[in-house]
Amino acid sequence: MLRIAICCGGGFSSSALAAHMEQEIKKQQLEDKISFVFIPVHALTERQDEVDIAMVCPHSEYYVRQNSAKGVYRIPVTIIPPKLYGLMKADAFIEDAQDLLELWKQGGKNMMTFPEEPRPLAVKRGVSHRKWLEMKNNG
Repeated sequence: MLRIAICCGGGFSSSALAAHMEQEIKKQQLEDKISFVFIPVHALTERQDEVDIAMVCPHSEYYVRQNSAKGVYRIPVTIIPPKLYGLMKADAFIEDAQDLLELWKQGGKNMMTFPEEPRPLAVKRGVSHRKWLEMKNNG
């Protein structure tokens, strides 16, 4: 099972996002394959064993960068691009999580980003990275 944490500081929008993603997973009947959970970004270091990857809201990037530099994360931690934060569909979150986990297994380091997107706050795509690459290569 792929376990994805949605994280931010306060939790209002990210907890709602995690709940929405769980509803989408149920609609697609993927509950036995994928799960989303909200974890406050400040609690991630203590709770990181509960998930496979953490996807953090854009406004917490500085906090994640600081902790990544300290080496406190044992799982991949990435920043959700601002353009995608409220608009990204469950499939896109899942595809990005899967692809970032593959990069992690190949020796990726936190804060995880795709090679073409070293600055998450500057990302302009409106789909998963995988689909964006397909469109770019076929375009």
